[in-house]
Amino acid sequence: MKGLLVSDTSREQTRFPKVPAFISIVCAALTLGLTLTHVLEIPGQRQLRGGEFLTVQHTFYGGFAIVGAISEMTGFIVTVGTLIFVLRNRKDIVQVLTAALCFLGTLLSYWFGNRPINAKIALWTPATLPANWTMYRNHWEYAHSISAGFSAIALVILLVYVLQHTEPCA
Repeated sequence: MKGLLVSDTSREQTRFPKVPAFISIVCAALTLGLTLTHVLEIPGQRQLRGGEFLTVQHTFYGGFAIVGAISEMTGFIVTVGTLIFVLRNRKDIVQVLTAALCFLGTLLSYWFGNRPINAKIALWTPATLPANWTMYRNHWEYAHSISAGFSAIALVILLVYVLQHTEPCA
């Protein structure tokens, strides 16, 4: 079990958490995929009229919230937990802590950016759509763009971290 969870590398004499690193990478990739999808939709979303925008919002995004919540929370928790394994290596601490802070950034962007707007949009109908609905749409898009940036940084940092602990092929 130790070989699966943690391996000792002869080069650095540090413990490398294999499974937690893998889980963190998968979570960062899922979070990036979900948020980048929203970013790539921005030009199309900007072409929609209010009623069309509401139809899209009310119809297509339920799965995003479920997978996003799981990947962001799990990624944050597992990445923070990974810090326990890397306490002896300053370089590893900086990388893992930065990735954890990026996951935290995605969560904060959701809670303070997307969640309040999602709650409003869920109650809107074409008849109750406010005149300034595009302001809310833009804010929703900006929050997803911020999350995509944090997710991309976390993914790259975690991949570099794993590659630094991978033995080169002979």
